[in-house]
Amino acid sequence: MDIDLLKRLGHPEQLCGIREAQLLRGPGEGVRVAEFHNAAGLRFTVVPDRCMDIYDLSYRGVNFSFLSRNGLRAPQSWTPQRGEFAPQWGGGMLATCGLDNVGGACEEGSVIYPVHGRIGAVPAQSFGACARWENGEYVLRASGEMHEARLYGAHLALERTIETTLRGKSLTLRDRITNLDANDEPYMLLYHCNFGYPLLDEVSRVLTTPARMEPLNERSSQPARMTAPVDNRGEELFLGHAQTPRAIAMLCNPALALAGYVAFDTDALPRFLEWKMMKSHDYVLGLEPCNTWGVARTQAVAEQKAAVLPAYASVETHLEIGVLDGEDEIRAFIRENGLQEAAD
Repeated sequence: MDIDLLKRLGHPEQLCGIREAQLLRGPGEGVRVAEFHNAAGLRFTVVPDRCMDIYDLSYRGVNFSFLSRNGLRAPQSWTPQRGEFAPQWGGGMLATCGLDNVGGACEEGSVIYPVHGRIGAVPAQSFGACARWENGEYVLRASGEMHEARLYGAHLALERTIETTLRGKSLTLRDRITNLDANDEPYMLLYHCNFGYPLLDEVSRVLTTPARMEPLNERSSQPARMTAPVDNRGEELFLGHAQTPRAIAMLCNPALALAGYVAFDTDALPRFLEWKMMKSHDYVLGLEPCNTWGVARTQAVAEQKAAVLPAYASVETHLEIGVLDGEDEIRAFIRENGLQEAAD
């Protein structure tokens, strides 16, 4: 506990805190949110009604996240089982995809697997948030659990913890996925981390730890280089095969002297997708750690590209989303982690 600091404060929320609220109007009416802020200037919103995903994120007033034109929608207006995606998806700094599918919509017998799966529309239960001193550090934390289950079918539980600190310029996300059924179950997981303007701009560059970048469509070229928005431009997709135990993908804007990065352990998340969308109004750069190839479930299972979670077993993942401020900090981070411009 920093007693000298406490003597200067009436309440810790002068510097940092978590404020829980509920939206009142529009398509997000009734949605619960937990708004984090800290002394470093980091602000982000956790949405317990949407898998505890992270909606907006900014640093010292500069936006880092992409928010789609749909905005934040309440769970009752988000119906992934219909196969509708484009009219509903709100984007956000982190949108969890899975656990039964991460790719395009598909069917398997009588079961429909929607685009990006269902877990992102599941509200958290046992949600809680706290801000307190722990071992000399002031910690801001939220936790909860989501269940994806089907009568006569699979039951996967996702336990999630998100936290940052008083002066932290990053947040950490820890997930534990457990198979609560007697049968082994294929599971797919992708963390859709979406960067937007002004961090994303034509001068911005993508750097990664060593990885083999595989273009996934004919349009895909120059994964490191961004452009200004282009009317009607189609998406570019790259699959990165990580080559280090801890992988990092970063978007750097030298004009702002700011960068945002996603770091993840590759034992459970061996690959990542880069979604480069330079289209006007849908201007976004996605850096997406995953345990699969970004294809539909039926294809992934048929080609043995879907991980399998044994009955009653668990797997844990660790993700970090962070900010780098200033040329010196960015250069040091690049050097210390061996980052290089992404190349196909």
